[in-house]
Amino acid sequence: MKKWLEEKILIKYWTENCTKYSLRDGRKIKSAQHSLPFDSYPDIQKNELDDGSIVPAEVEWNTSNFDRHGHDISVLIENNGFLIVLEKDKESFPVEQVEINKNDFLTWFEKDAGNIAKETLQNIKKNLVKNKEPQIFIYYMRSKGTGIINRKRSFEYGIDGFPVTLKKNSLEMLKQIKKGDIVIVARNFKSSISVKGGRNPSFKHKGVYDEIYGLIVTKNYYFSKSPRIWTEDKTEYPHRYDFRKKVLFEGKDIPCTINHLGRSLHEILRKAQISSSIEKIDSSMIVKLMSLCRK
Repeated sequence: MKKWLEEKILIKYWTENCTKYSLRDGRKIKSAQHSLPFDSYPDIQKNELDDGSIVPAEVEWNTSNFDRHGHDISVLIENNGFLIVLEKDKESFPVEQVEINKNDFLTWFEKDAGNIAKETLQNIKKNLVKNKEPQIFIYYMRSKGTGIINRKRSFEYGIDGFPVTLKKNSLEMLKQIKKGDIVIVARNFKSSISVKGGRNPSFKHKGVYDEIYGLIVTKNYYFSKSPRIWTEDKTEYPHRYDFRKKVLFEGKDIPCTINHLGRSLHEILRKAQISSSIEKIDSSMIVKLMSLCRK
């Protein structure tokens, strides 16, 4: 059988029905607020408990999905968060699991199906309008080997490119880039904490970026191997977009901590760095970056 629903439906259920649940220590959940941007990690930014505590939570169909998604468990551990699951398929887990009552979920879904369909249609219309407006993308670029020369070549031509081996999710995101959008590039992260393996958990992802700059896109995504721009590099970069050579903003030695960036932007940049992904951010985040770049 196919799984027709996405985890977003569980997020909606939880924000509307969380008051029916308690943690194992007896504290009741009074309200829940999903993360902004929606569906970023952790899914539930704020669960307000009856003792006044505010804690995060991640929502999954089952316990095993958490590891498959590669989430940083330290975010939940450090903030006394928990995991919300429809099916607890693993008893042992680093944080508490709250299992959703399946009968209650089905009853709620049947009653709310009409509203869900209406909201979905409204969202589709909204996205059609939104897609005509400028969007903001961000990715991390390493500066090892020919990286510095490649950056110079990109600005000479006003073209940035990605290799054929670009991951599918990132390629789909790259294909959304269109004229008038803003692309932010963070380069050469230097960690202030020594971490084995190079993949800092969130609470240890501290340091500085050599530079961060914003570009205005002048030509939608396209695939081309010509002209051959990055001649010092054996790798070809045919997934491309064009940009205005004059940067929108730029800054050097930009601090990377949760305090400086805010939890959501900090996690987005960490994810972009460790998985070489292209991410989308909202306007409040670009304001934060521009502010840091001007200090």
